[in-house]
Order: sequence, then C-alpha cells, then structure tokens
Amino acid sequence: MHEQETVRLSDPGPLKVGRKPEIVLAALAALGLIVFLAGLAIDPTRAWYNFLIDYFFFLAIGVAGIVLTAIHYATDSTWSVTVRRVAEGLSAYLPVSLVLSLALIICIPVLYQWAVPTHVHLWHEKHIYLNRTFVIGRQLLCYGIWIWIGMGLVRRSVKQDISGDVALYRRNRTMGPVFLLLFALTITFTSFDLLMSLEESWYSTIFPVYIFSGLFLSGYATASILVVYLRRAGYLREAVKDYHLRDMATWMMAFSVFMIYIGFSQYMLIWYANLPVEIGYMMKRSAGGWGYIFILLPLLKWIIPFVVLMPDRCRKSETVIVLVSLAVLLGQWLDLYWIVAPVFSERLVLVSWMEIGVFLGFAGLFGLSVLRFYKKHSLVAVNDPKLDECLKGRYLHV
Repeated sequence: MHEQETVRLSDPGPLKVGRKPEIVLAALAALGLIVFLAGLAIDPTRAWYNFLIDYFFFLAIGVAGIVLTAIHYATDSTWSVTVRRVAEGLSAYLPVSLVLSLALIICIPVLYQWAVPTHVHLWHEKHIYLNRTFVIGRQLLCYGIWIWIGMGLVRRSVKQDISGDVALYRRNRTMGPVFLLLFALTITFTSFDLLMSLEESWYSTIFPVYIFSGLFLSGYATASILVVYLRRAGYLREAVKDYHLRDMATWMMAFSVFMIYIGFSQYMLIWYANLPVEIGYMMKRSAGGWGYIFILLPLLKWIIPFVVLMPDRCRKSETVIVLVSLAVLLGQWLDLYWIVAPVFSERLVLVSWMEIGVFLGFAGLFGLSVLRFYKKHSLVAVNDPKLDECLKGRYLHV
C-alpha cells in the first residue's frame, strides 16, 4: 500500500454500446407519454400527481449527482476519484428535467389549492410567497444554480480528462463548497414549493432536511448500481476495487441512519406538540390504508440498508449492494407517493398501470440522458491529480 511507483490505469474510455439500449429507453419514454395522456383523459388529477412524484424522484437523483461531486471536491476526497464520473453522469438529466418542469406551469392549478383564484389563504401572508409567478421564478432560479454552477463542476472535470490542467481541479475545489451552500437554499425552495405546499395548512421546518436525506440516499443507491454494472462490464474493473465498493456501501448505510433520525424527529415533534395544524398531516397518512406504506418506509430506507450492509463482507458484495440499492430506491419512490397521493385520496390508492407507465416514461428519459453522457466521456477521471492515491488505497491509512 505504501509503494512509491505510480499505478498504471488504462483509460476505460466512454461506454461502448450499440443503438439498442437507446431504442429501448426511447420506447419507454414514448410509452410513458402515451400512458400519461391516457391518464389525463381518464383521471387528470391522478395523472398529474403521478407526474409530480416521478418528476421529483428523478430530479432528486440528477441533483444528487452534482451534490456527490461537490462533496468530493469540497472535502478534497481521495477515495471517490474512480467513482466520481459515474455520479457526474447523473447530472446529465437536469436539462431534460428543466424542460419537463415547464409542465408544472400547467398542473399548478390542478394540484395546488393556493393557485386557485378563489382560494382564501389560511394565513394571509402566505399569498406573498405562494403565488404562481413567484413559485415558477424560484424553480427557474434553482435550475439556474444547478445547471450553471453545479454542472460547471462536471464540465471542468471532463475537460481535465483532455487537458490535464490542475487549475481546473483547484477551481472545482473552490466552487464545490459554494455549490453546497446554494444547494441548501435551492432544496429548501424546491421541497417547500413542490411538496409541502400541496397542503397549505401544514408546515415543517425540518421537511427540507428530510427531503435532502432521501435525495442523498437515492443518489448513492443509483450510483452504486451503475458502478457495479460498469465494473461487471469491464469498464471499471481496474479502477474500482472492493474497498471502493465498501466505502460506497458504508455511506449508504450511514445515511440511512441519518434519514430515519430526521424522519423520526419530524414525527416525534408533531406527536409531542399535538397541534391541530400539524397532526392532520400524519393522521391522514396513517389511516385509510396509507399506514401500510408508512410501515414500509423505515424497512426499505433504514432497516434493510443498515442491517444488511453492517457485515464487512456484504459491503464488498456486488449482488448485495445492488439488491439493497434497489430496496432504497423503491423506498424513496414510495416515500414520495406517501407524501403526495394522500392529498388527493383518503383511501390508499394501489399502484396500477398509470403509476407504472408514467414511472417508466421518466425512467426512459433519465436513462437516455445518462447513457449519452457515458457514451461521450471517459468513465474514469483519468487526469485527476489524486487518481494514483485512490488506486493505491493510501487514503485508508491517513
């Protein structure tokens, strides 16, 4: 581990696949559009809240790609050099998500009571914050920060592959903390505007932190699945060692504890305070069959990742990591479903063709965006100044 010679890593290059995966993903996107349009004809409200759920689910993963990249630079990490490019690829979805966000202009009056012209705000001051123009403006501001500053980290990273300019690395080390500070503001805006304002009478100051924990956890789960796939395909076989997998799994296990801590804190404070304006939120999501999902959430997003990944050998197992990551992603989607759907139905709405179809449509668009990024750029940051240390595992002894 302490040898002085440089470790030679052959550049895996971009992902080399034919047209078939893109055709399949495009077909899924088209199927999703057809299902969504059919849903609008049958049940417009259900179609739109499914759009919101899947829009936020994949948006969170795309933003998580930048967050993971920014954390890497802000902490001057060594261990994550060889897996960083995989996380960077997740951000390729954000320009597509920006286009999809335009649909929110249409669905705002359908999903949000505060947008109905005849609606009377319970708190008069809220109309200053919750109005259509201000909400749209805030979302455009968030995308501007994510794409301009956040994706700027990615652009400089891939540019360094060609030029090898260390100044690009230093620039990203400066901009990483800047982005994280702005991200705290943007995720607060987004979680308030798109999710919490579905019920104007309810509020929670810890809610954005809970949403962030789900964003981070689902982002790591997605990156872990992709790393395992690319490793098995041979692209990352030299670059990603067992200890890299263990570190990714450890992060996922640790953040599952943070997620349940924040979720329990929110629940405990609502239960303890017993305020009518707050308890209605939890009562609605604990009755009418919604309580079953409420029980599933800690199982999928905390117990499974924490208990299963506790043994060291499981954190080095590709199969275990993929299965746990899939459980986490299922839990994240159900969490958003549990947050959104009870606003429009007192009884549990079972997942049907509409939920599956709309999800597959978003998955197709997300997959196309990420696939094209991987086909265009090297799958490892080959000119990163800390690549040699990462490959030797020197950070394990710091």
